[in-house]
Amino acid sequence: MNPRHLRHRLEKAAKLLVIVQKNTPDVSCHFDEDKGSDGQLVLDFADSGMSRSKMDSLGKELESRDYTFTEKKSPWIGQINYTGRAKDKPTIVLTLPIHQDRLAINEAAPEKAHRFADS
Repeated sequence: MNPRHLRHRLEKAAKLLVIVQKNTPDVSCHFDEDKGSDGQLVLDFADSGMSRSKMDSLGKELESRDYTFTEKKSPWIGQINYTGRAKDKPTIVLTLPIHQDRLAINEAAPEKAHRFADS
């Protein structure tokens, strides 16, 4: 990847991280520049001590900036993933732990659209 392309990709991620830091400053995050056309930012709320309301406020602000989210429950690994996508911006994945009886899991849990503004 040439320096100019990498710089643009990292600048887009930095703008996204400013929003994340404002709403959820203690969340664990990492950036994977090789995923997607503009990279992928993964936020893990498992051991952050952050409340669900802070994640919802982050989701609402991202939705106001043209992100659309899908929700995917993964009970086998004990988490819910909210994947946000917007045109010409990095993908953002919010992971939240869930507690579920793994013996009563429905394997056909589809991915569905999710709006934080409706939460």
